[in-house]
Amino acid sequence: MAKGKFKSIESVCARIKKDLDTPNPKKPDDTKVSILYACNASGKTRISKRFADQYDKQVIYYNAYTEDLFSWDNENNILKINNNKAWIFRFIQEQDIDGDIVDNFKKFTGSKLEPTLDITNSQITFGIHTGDNQGIKNIKISRGEESILIWSIFFTVLETGVSALNETTLDKRLTRDFDNIHYIVIDDPVSSMDDTRIITVALELARLIKKSKNQLKFLITTHHALFFNVLFTSGKNAGNWDRKNYILSKSGAEFLLEGQGSESPFAYHHVAMADIEKAIKDKDIKKYHFNIFRALMEKTANFYGYDHWKKCLEGGKHREEFIKIIDHYSHNKLSELEYRDITNDDKKEFETTFRFFMKEFFKQEVRTNG
Repeated sequence: MAKGKFKSIESVCARIKKDLDTPNPKKPDDTKVSILYACNASGKTRISKRFADQYDKQVIYYNAYTEDLFSWDNENNILKINNNKAWIFRFIQEQDIDGDIVDNFKKFTGSKLEPTLDITNSQITFGIHTGDNQGIKNIKISRGEESILIWSIFFTVLETGVSALNETTLDKRLTRDFDNIHYIVIDDPVSSMDDTRIITVALELARLIKKSKNQLKFLITTHHALFFNVLFTSGKNAGNWDRKNYILSKSGAEFLLEGQGSESPFAYHHVAMADIEKAIKDKDIKKYHFNIFRALMEKTANFYGYDHWKKCLEGGKHREEFIKIIDHYSHNKLSELEYRDITNDDKKEFETTFRFFMKEFFKQEVRTNG
């Protein structure tokens, strides 16, 4: 798509909707996905609101207005639900997905912190549950953790909807609430999150989109370059995405909407490599670093024209063993090992393999103190 100039946010929205609605004759069964990068105050949140207002019954959206459903009671360390009659809370109670929300929150945070949802009394509390008297209750969480909790609620509802729509026999669907939904509009779910959590959120969202086999079309807007880039790379490597990527900016009173081609404008790999090097240096390798490393290899494989990221490890020591390790930590969602510490042997394999990868593809030695 060539650069276009628009006089109103409504016309920008209409153009993006047209792209989402126009079938691709070469990929008629693929999921339509549009990813838009824009600086703050350039109109991206207004785009999501426009979709929600104009196509009300066909849209489920996540944006700053979603976060307004919650507020913090600092005196009692309680996250208050401002409207427990909103459809999303009714849906949670009807589908009994509290446990799934807790699982997703733990996955996104990588911690033992656990929310307790009490929708009837319009409150959410947080604690660390150890199964004995050593647990901690009523913990005040950070702003970033609050954002992750709110996103976990929306993401879990969306997971349930995608699973329902993937069942083509209507009477067999677990819920019919999504039957008339055609657009999922997501605006900046990663506000206040650090980079490692942003990567995890982006990768999980990408995987969920890949699972969607039916009517849903996705519009994702963000001002965060890293979030855009991970989604961009995931979409580029996805076999079932029919995607368009945009850069939105303003020039005076006009909006500029420019299509982004096959190469992302942001250097994700520099951020990823620096983060992994720091983790090795600090001896602080976490599960999310396996996700970051995998995404880095996927981007590298794509650049070199390889058909799979595993080819980036050819010639490395213990290649097959490490592939099993990275598959476990980056894909094993609900196993009993999900929240255990990484073994020292796995950490050593991670460091050895990353050093090989850096030397092989970037001609660099990993800079550490040890």
